Amino acid sequence: MHPHKPLRHVLLALGVSSGALFAQSTPAPATGENAVVLSPFTVEGTAAGRYQATEATSGTRVRVSLFDSTQSVSVVTRDLIEDIGAGRVVDAAKYVAGVYESTIPNAQDRTTIRGFQNDGATVDGFSYFSFANVDPVLIDRIEVVKGPNAIMAPQGVPGGTVNLVSKKPFFSDRGSLSAQVGLYSSTRGELDVNRVAPGGKLAVRIAAAVQDAKDYGQGNFHQGVIAMPMFTYKFSPGTQLTMQAEIYNWRALNYGGIPISLYATSTGGSRLLENIPRDYVLQRRDVTRHQSAQHYRAFFTTSFSENFSMRIAANLIQSNAESSQFNIGAATVQVTTTDAATGLRVWDGVTRNDSPVFPLGGSINWQKRTYANFQNDFVYEVKTESVKSTTVAGYAINFAATYNEKNQNFTVASPQSLAGYVYAPFTMTNVTGINTRYFRDQQIYLNEVLSLFKERLLLSAGLSRDWYFSQNFDQITTLPANRITNKPNATLPSAGVVFKLTKEIALYYGYSEQATAINLSVTSANFFTTQTSKQNEVGLRTQLLDNRVYASVAYFDIKQNNFSIPNPANSAVPVPSPALPPLFSDRLAHGVEFEFNYAVDKNLSFVGNATVMKNRDANNMPFRGTAEKSGALWTNYTFDKVGALSGLSAGIGVDYLAKRAGDNAGGVTSASTPTNIIRVQPTFWLPARTLVNASVTYRIDQHWRTQLNLDNVLNKDYLQSSTGRQNVWVGTPFNAKLTLTYSF
Repeated sequence: MHPHKPLRHVLLALGVSSGALFAQSTPAPATGENAVVLSPFTVEGTAAGRYQATEATSGTRVRVSLFDSTQSVSVVTRDLIEDIGAGRVVDAAKYVAGVYESTIPNAQDRTTIRGFQNDGATVDGFSYFSFANVDPVLIDRIEVVKGPNAIMAPQGVPGGTVNLVSKKPFFSDRGSLSAQVGLYSSTRGELDVNRVAPGGKLAVRIAAAVQDAKDYGQGNFHQGVIAMPMFTYKFSPGTQLTMQAEIYNWRALNYGGIPISLYATSTGGSRLLENIPRDYVLQRRDVTRHQSAQHYRAFFTTSFSENFSMRIAANLIQSNAESSQFNIGAATVQVTTTDAATGLRVWDGVTRNDSPVFPLGGSINWQKRTYANFQNDFVYEVKTESVKSTTVAGYAINFAATYNEKNQNFTVASPQSLAGYVYAPFTMTNVTGINTRYFRDQQIYLNEVLSLFKERLLLSAGLSRDWYFSQNFDQITTLPANRITNKPNATLPSAGVVFKLTKEIALYYGYSEQATAINLSVTSANFFTTQTSKQNEVGLRTQLLDNRVYASVAYFDIKQNNFSIPNPANSAVPVPSPALPPLFSDRLAHGVEFEFNYAVDKNLSFVGNATVMKNRDANNMPFRGTAEKSGALWTNYTFDKVGALSGLSAGIGVDYLAKRAGDNAGGVTSASTPTNIIRVQPTFWLPARTLVNASVTYRIDQHWRTQLNLDNVLNKDYLQSSTGRQNVWVGTPFNAKLTLTYSF
């Protein structure tokens, strides 16, 4: 294979298409020289409240009304991101039903959507993996598409896609500077400046941030510098080009959590290991994640006529990363066992180990990644008095490569007591893998939406045809087994209907599919080529009081096959060499979600959600990190601009997660027979928790504003997330962050 051939195809297609576009005649003029032509590929509408949005582009790559969508689509506005002082995407996205904290809180933008783990980031429809969390300074809004989506994310996560819509230049002069200090995860400065060049055709903007944050835990930290310069040039009212360059350098302690109590069982006792403090951190500054990258994005939109428009989007990422991982193995003397008759982890109440020692060790990963993406979309709209037709078609090419990814183990003196551990440098040992991976997918799609009877009935149908190429080249495995190639293809249909009982109440049904090529490894013991997902969703929406109230309730049913989970044996000390293959299972998810957004008046706003669901394997076993009940509520009140409280606003929020399996269930007990399979249960659960957050903002004058965010107001002790019994992240206690902003 020639790894750069797909990249050449992407760049060639971009050049040919762009050349044809710039050579074309000027689109049909709008009425008036300066008339605004709203592209079907952008969202620029206003809403009734600060937390409300009426449209999104993430479902089918074109603008669609949330009320008219055949799939659940939710939007988190910039106002909400700022009011809650979001330091991570999930801090804001949790106000969308079914979205909450996943297994690793300090990297990879890892979230859970409808019980499925979402790893990595999607920005402006382009997905990529990164150790670094996306900095909120770059984000204009968050659009969450629930469930499989064959057009936007044909190889995405079946729970849905969190699409981060980046900031873009706008045609008015504006800017801001801010500085933040606080107890944890703060100490940062931000810059966001937009300027319009003389003549009004060119807008230039830069968003940037620098951070050197102390995180909760002894010596825990993350730091980074990021800048995104960009410009938009308007060739005509209906044609414009936007280009962005995102550059960052990020480093964070690779804090991997601490062990759960040895006495924790499948039915209780989920507390931290005794005799160490809650803020205990084993790792030191030579155990970090470090990543530097450059992202380049381009968006070109044009209108050939009043009805016919086109979009070209391209993305290129070059990334270098290094990650050191310091593992804590299982205690050398255990006090709990797996009950053969029930599969539960139990303690006999007698056996004790009050001075446990743990084997220690780990590994270092080096990787260089390249992503290249190209999308070309066309939309044709026809509207009569009673019928509206929207036809969207396009193609996309996506290429990803990881070059010479190297994994090497290290050892330290062990076993050790964590309570008395004295840190010592580690010793490098065996190389467990040097891998080069290529992935390519090509897509063509067609989607049609018919609005009938004056938009009372909407019918939608789509088809996406995808061709995948996946290859893993292991440089330390003996030929001919060192190279595995997977070349499946898939045809993915989608369909839906929206029926408006009145103009304020709508019923909808949607069906969607996804298929992901499995990147097989040399050690893989399976022969699956794809992982497929199918969703049926039905719901009810309402928008009342001049759209100041928007609410929806949805029932979803998702079926996924060939779902893989990390093999827990790979967290052992010493680390297995070579690494053991993942475990595979079918997965079933279904549940009910409720969302609402209410702008009571210009001063008072509410946004909230609740979800009740199940996400289990074919044997009804839960998955790690999945809460089957969740909910969140945020409200904000802004005082009138006159009087003693002028310029003051306050917000308060609460979010709830039910108990979550702390590790993945796996295997069967010794008492199992062919006719009586007894599965091993999760060995412990993270207890349910409820957190309260608040904010107070005071606008001093037209230029100066200060904001105080108070997280975990009640100073709740809780376990935030986990990947296993030795890797439990402790929730941050009460945290205060003060931000001062100057606008100009």
